[in-house]
Amino acid sequence: MRLSLGLVSAAAILVAGTAAHADRVGPYLSAFGGYVTQPLLDFESPTPPGAVKKMVTDDGWAAGGAMGYDFGRIRVEAEVSYRENEASRIQGANATGDLSALALMLNALYDLENSSRFTPYIGAGIGAAWVYTDKIRRGTPASTTDDDVQFAYQGIVGVKAAITTGLSLFVDYRYFATLDPTWSSNAFGSVDGEYASHNIMAGLSYNFGTGVVPVAEPAPAPAPAPEPAIVRSYIVFFDWDSVAITPEANAIIMDAANAAKTLGTARIELTGHADRSGPPLYNQRLSVRRAEAVKSVLMGLGIAPEEIVTIGKGESAPLVPTPDGVREPQNRRVEIVLQ
Repeated sequence: MRLSLGLVSAAAILVAGTAAHADRVGPYLSAFGGYVTQPLLDFESPTPPGAVKKMVTDDGWAAGGAMGYDFGRIRVEAEVSYRENEASRIQGANATGDLSALALMLNALYDLENSSRFTPYIGAGIGAAWVYTDKIRRGTPASTTDDDVQFAYQGIVGVKAAITTGLSLFVDYRYFATLDPTWSSNAFGSVDGEYASHNIMAGLSYNFGTGVVPVAEPAPAPAPAPEPAIVRSYIVFFDWDSVAITPEANAIIMDAANAAKTLGTARIELTGHADRSGPPLYNQRLSVRRAEAVKSVLMGLGIAPEEIVTIGKGESAPLVPTPDGVREPQNRRVEIVLQ
């Protein structure tokens, strides 16, 4: 089948106000509609044998919905959609009738997360489509009215913008096509055709999940001994959006490891933090990664992994309170507590 791919330029979306970032992990629902245009489509009838006609369609419309699950960066969804275009010309002559497709698709999408409210994404889908012809004709009583089920596929590229916590507006381009369908005509018998389309979609999506990734709480501390335990604490700092251990941080971690061995501590608690320059979900994950980076150094210095507990608090417990979006070096840290 001869298919052609198109390029689309999406307009920037402006969302008013200081709405919260909509990144969530959990189930979601979306609804969308949009504009459909089609390339030249080939139609081949047995009269005369092997004759291929080019059909032009008018611009059409589409609508649909999806339900899926957001795993963080990866989303998987089931989609149902409908597209319809009117026939305009066949082999240069005026034509009438409708060409439409009802599709059931399984899509996989990847979100390119960043610190802004705008999240680009790419994806692809496969499924089945019922391709309908309704009284397609070219100036004669002979017409084609039939449907055929074919394998369908699509490619997706777009951007979503957070409106409120959980609610997002999205705009995307979709190339949707099927394998070549076959229809029955009241004059020519079997007619072989093709179906392909370029789609600009816009819609809303609502995620019902939680705003942060759950972090396992440390085990309850043992009952206090008659004598108070010796507790010492250390703090190491990180560069912006980084989990790399700096030379200064490495020296502090070595001091903590030596103190733990000298004091015979039973537990080392590592609590990671982030500043407020990114979305809450990203900062939560970043704080956990920072705690894990310190744990890795401690293990390399001879501390047993079962003696180390890591916690991530994201941007929820700053040393220096700041407005959202502000980079603050003292808030990018891991606190080391020897117990």
